Amino acid sequence: MSKKRPYLTKTDGDYEIKVRVKAGCLSTDQLQAIRDISKDYGKGEIHLTVRQEVLLFNIKEEFVEQALKRLDAVGLRGGSAGFRVRNITCCVGARCKNCAWDPLLLARELDEKFGEMELPGAVKIAVAGCPFPCNRPQFNDIGIIGRVKPYVDIDKCDGCGKCIEVCKMNAITLNKQNKAVINQKKCKLCGRCMLNCPISAISAEIQGVTIILGGCGSWPAFSGEILTKMIKVEDTVPLVGKILEYYKENALSEEKRLRPFVKRIGIEKLRKELLQGIEVLM
Repeated sequence: MSKKRPYLTKTDGDYEIKVRVKAGCLSTDQLQAIRDISKDYGKGEIHLTVRQEVLLFNIKEEFVEQALKRLDAVGLRGGSAGFRVRNITCCVGARCKNCAWDPLLLARELDEKFGEMELPGAVKIAVAGCPFPCNRPQFNDIGIIGRVKPYVDIDKCDGCGKCIEVCKMNAITLNKQNKAVINQKKCKLCGRCMLNCPISAISAEIQGVTIILGGCGSWPAFSGEILTKMIKVEDTVPLVGKILEYYKENALSEEKRLRPFVKRIGIEKLRKELLQGIEVLM
């Protein structure tokens, strides 16, 4: 059973079912179904994985199909195992006070387009709404990070200094006219200054995402390389599609993750191959 469906794992005679969770969000109906299935067919224990999946434990073999049908009835299914696109993780997005861009819609679209896509190896994707990401996209095969280049309207700025207070990079100072000035070399493009300006004197001059390739969260952990610092949000899905197809067509048999693939091909060549037709904003 588990060989045909790798999200089923047999342990001590019983099965574990790995359940995909789109963008890390579950409805109350889905939570109730998970609770009931675990109670009815297992021992009432579940586990939340680092990839925002749900693991159902101790499911007897005779109840596996019933459990899967009940999951399907509330829009859930097993998955995120084997050589394919694994469960795509996402931060809480606009629910976070530090998030200048809501990544949930993009994460869901990526899941619809590429979720469970079969590949030469496992590909893990994470989407974050800011460059101080809680879900660590830099340690995924493909990391997507929302960025904002801030613009200060000097006619509006009253020199209150709130932007200086919230900037983690010490990238903002006041000039002689008591107006906020942003050092673009230090700026992390997080948008915290924009979000915290009490009079909306700071706005988004450019908004987009950074794409990181070849990260790995296992041992040893490896932070991926920047494919592009910023592209338009709407170009993300086409670019991810190009990345996955390029990996599918060019990976060697031993390259079961993007890290060795990126290392062999080289990030510069990947930029030339993958960014054709994509507008690079920064």
